[in-house]
Amino acid sequence: MKKRFISAVCCILALCAMLTSCSNKDNGLFTVSVGGNAYDVMVVGDPDVWKSEAGRTLFDVLDEDMPGLPQLEPMFNIIFLKTQDFTDIVRPMRSIIFFDVDDSHYTQGKVSFSRDKWANTQSIVKITAPNQEEMIRVVKEKKQKIVDFLVEGECERCILYFDRYANSDGKKMLRDKLGVRVSLPNYINKSKVGDNFIWMSNGSLDARLDILAYRTPYGGEKDMTLERILDKRDSLTKIYVPGPSEGSYMCVERDEIPPVDRKIIYKGRKCTEVRGLWRTENEFMGGPFVSRTFVDTVRQETVTLEAFVYAPQHKKRNKIRLVEAVLHSLEFE
Repeated sequence: MKKRFISAVCCILALCAMLTSCSNKDNGLFTVSVGGNAYDVMVVGDPDVWKSEAGRTLFDVLDEDMPGLPQLEPMFNIIFLKTQDFTDIVRPMRSIIFFDVDDSHYTQGKVSFSRDKWANTQSIVKITAPNQEEMIRVVKEKKQKIVDFLVEGECERCILYFDRYANSDGKKMLRDKLGVRVSLPNYINKSKVGDNFIWMSNGSLDARLDILAYRTPYGGEKDMTLERILDKRDSLTKIYVPGPSEGSYMCVERDEIPPVDRKIIYKGRKCTEVRGLWRTENEFMGGPFVSRTFVDTVRQETVTLEAFVYAPQHKKRNKIRLVEAVLHSLEFE
């Protein structure tokens, strides 16, 4: 697979204008807003290490194909910068990974995480190790945590925007009918309501962004398995999400690119996250989706929130990640 890479020179030029943009932090100090494009990650360190197996290990973590997309797209856009070139002009970059290999300073590999050092909503990862072997070990060990931290930072930026330009009526409907609170952007402003089911969309013909939210009875841990989650979803979308022609409806693509799931803890709650592709039965329509399913122990129900995209003429990574940010804002009443 051809590797994707962004020139540091291009990034520096793009960041120049950013320094004039400022925002007020809660502590009253002014700081620049983050720069770069969504899912850009700047990696800063020794170029010799970057070209080594240790650097390749880190590169591969960031360059891995994002799951659940119809075309190959990397998790992040990678920008490399030598340590001595990391100057004031690039410090406000949205996501930065520093690595340092030095046996005179470190005895074991370590990965640390921080926010908002030089800009609002900035994500910073620091990797230190006494040697390249230890760097490889710790990067592999913390791989998922690094990815999740950077993704959460991007989602945080989206949520701040959603809250500033919110669909208040849509938020109220989700709260009143399903007992959940989310950050919902004002452009997701069309809805269809069923029995414990809500479908919301921006209604765009060019790049449609959609949200599904629904409750179903909880019958035990089996209802948190991938197969049961998909079966319940398809039974509801067959009723409430019809396709453009008679007899067509939305369902999950299970054969060509099977969905994948993982168990996560979200704000102290167990959750099953599913990524995959949806398609339209009897029609040539489809795209990526991501869902999160929780157990509401008070009401003995499962609660599912799903984001999906239909944008046949566009790349999908940033679009599904954008609407996925709604899932990352979920809170229960």
